Amino acid sequence: MTVEWLTSYKIGDAEVDAMQEKLFALTNAFLASDDLTVLRSAIVSLCKQARAQFELEEALMRRLDFAGFEAHRVQHQTLLDRLIGRSMDVGKGYMNKPAIAALMRDWCERHVPEDDAKLGQFLASSQSA
Repeated sequence: MTVEWLTSYKIGDAEVDAMQEKLFALTNAFLASDDLTVLRSAIVSLCKQARAQFELEEALMRRLDFAGFEAHRVQHQTLLDRLIGRSMDVGKGYMNKPAIAALMRDWCERHVPEDDAKLGQFLASSQSA
């Protein structure tokens, strides 16, 4: 099973949108593999990509004075903490692919279309004002 990037997920900031789409692609690369070497590399890439994307997205929210910033930032930190925890498990020789897959599917299928959509709506309203 893969996660599908939809153009409706775009929030209206080209850089954030490109990074978000890449996170979906990295998630799919992870989901598609059963090779431990590939999975190890994929989890590291997921962590790095998520961190970079979240920093960019949070900078945008601060610039916009987005009212939902703190709750959104906490969601980002929670995902990063969980990803890093799973990555550390991998470093110890334990790969829990189903847990990582569920985490990333939830993120892609819930956070992006629901929570990021709110940021996109706010961005659109601030650009039209």
